[in-house]
Amino acid sequence: MSTPRLQWKAPDGREQVFLMSSAEIVIGRTTTADIVLPGQRVSRQHAKIMAIPDGHQVIDLSSSYGTFVNDKRIDQCVLQNGDKISFGKDDTEVRYFTESQGKNSEESSRNVEKSLDKLGTVFPAAATDLEKILCVLDFQEQWGAFTPEKGLEQILKSALKISGAERSFIMTRKGESFGYAAGFDSKGHSLLESHFHTSRSVVRDVAINDRPLFMVEGIHGDFAEQASIVNQNLRAIACLPLRGIPTGGDSPVILGILYLDSTKAMHSLSGLDERILNKLAVEAGTLLERVETIKSIEQRKTLERDLALAEETQRSLLPREIPILDYVSLVPFSRPTHYVGGDFYDFEVMESGELIASLADVSGKGVAASLLSSMLLGCLQLQLRTGSSPQQTLSRLNKFLSEKSSGKFVTMFVYSLRPDGNGEFISAGHNPGYVYRAMKNEIEELPSNSLILGAFDFAEFTATPFELHRGDILLIYSDGLTEAEDPSGQMFGEERVKEILLREGVLGAKQVHQVLLSVIQEFTHGRAQTDDMTFVIAQRT
Repeated sequence: MSTPRLQWKAPDGREQVFLMSSAEIVIGRTTTADIVLPGQRVSRQHAKIMAIPDGHQVIDLSSSYGTFVNDKRIDQCVLQNGDKISFGKDDTEVRYFTESQGKNSEESSRNVEKSLDKLGTVFPAAATDLEKILCVLDFQEQWGAFTPEKGLEQILKSALKISGAERSFIMTRKGESFGYAAGFDSKGHSLLESHFHTSRSVVRDVAINDRPLFMVEGIHGDFAEQASIVNQNLRAIACLPLRGIPTGGDSPVILGILYLDSTKAMHSLSGLDERILNKLAVEAGTLLERVETIKSIEQRKTLERDLALAEETQRSLLPREIPILDYVSLVPFSRPTHYVGGDFYDFEVMESGELIASLADVSGKGVAASLLSSMLLGCLQLQLRTGSSPQQTLSRLNKFLSEKSSGKFVTMFVYSLRPDGNGEFISAGHNPGYVYRAMKNEIEELPSNSLILGAFDFAEFTATPFELHRGDILLIYSDGLTEAEDPSGQMFGEERVKEILLREGVLGAKQVHQVLLSVIQEFTHGRAQTDDMTFVIAQRT
């Protein structure tokens, strides 16, 4: 009985065989895979084949382009003798065999397997090219102690040794062009960016056509007349695209360029030499993928740290302590959709004992809205603490915003409440406030009575009297409360808010607060929302 095996043809047309002696075999583009397939639609870790009691099964590893058995896409599949396996429907088709295909084939399989064990790649070994092949192996070994600098250095040294070039550079994409990333010469010296000179026409040709260019025994065609080649007295150039899947992408693109040149002829590259260089370019593309991933992770961590600091800063502007007053109980809540948002609330207690409370909703979301809301809150606090009335404060804020906010606007609800329960409110284009009247068990609305802030410099702001009796509850909120959506896109709505206030108001402000949050959580099923949510509940005691 023969050992189960995988069989396919390499890019050079030679038959490759892998004897399946391990319990698990990973197939993919990355050099850490057990079988490395360089196809563009092959994911880094594309699929794995696992031993089971009755044979083997293939399992797709969430690859971008899928795994196919006998042209049918699968998530996992038990393999039968002769099954054809395709990875991303790439040109490389792997056959699974459990039965002998003849003595000569078995001997060939053993020889090829030994070659694969040595290389860890799809290219066969050749004694005369052992030194060149070892360059690839040396690079693969570097993955165990990976650093971007070390990886780039190993690629360049290997490329120089294989090609016989005098200089080698790796270029990475910078906008629409490619710029210096690393360089080395044949003497083992690092080449700094100041030594970075390449043929732009060659690089452009490789980038546009997405294929390598080898001119190792003389520059030919139009390239021979290019000024950059003539000025550097170049006699040989090799240039290869470095392809990989960028962070956040789902298909390979050119991430960089491997460029080699010399003022004398390079080694005469055989077919195997070119394949080894191309394989090295695949390794380099994989490395650039990893470098991009590392950069992306670091950038995300930096951004998260900055946003966390911004969130802490914004929250520090909100009242650190909720005022404790004999005549009113206050229960606020605020949750931005991101780290920071455009909603805020504030409480100011005057020397007379009067409370001035406000809630604002800045247009937009995220950092931009947060910056404007923080500035606005600071101005509001300064104006009220220096003795300005709510009307005067809003008039000054409106003038300031009209001049400075570049199209941004703010809705705001501000009310004052004195110890006897009397007060006034200004609603600058804001959602209506709701008052639960405890004695009548009904809801009264406090509608908008002024224009929004920042839109019209001529706007005037009018205060409307209102009164809270003992047990009455006032609820003011941003539209993130009523516009919270369930998974089907239905909004929470004003009626649900009023129903909760009417039903739970008799039990007090804290009960209304808890039930509101509980019902919204149940309504949205924990779905992330698109707007900041803020509300303030005040109960006359």
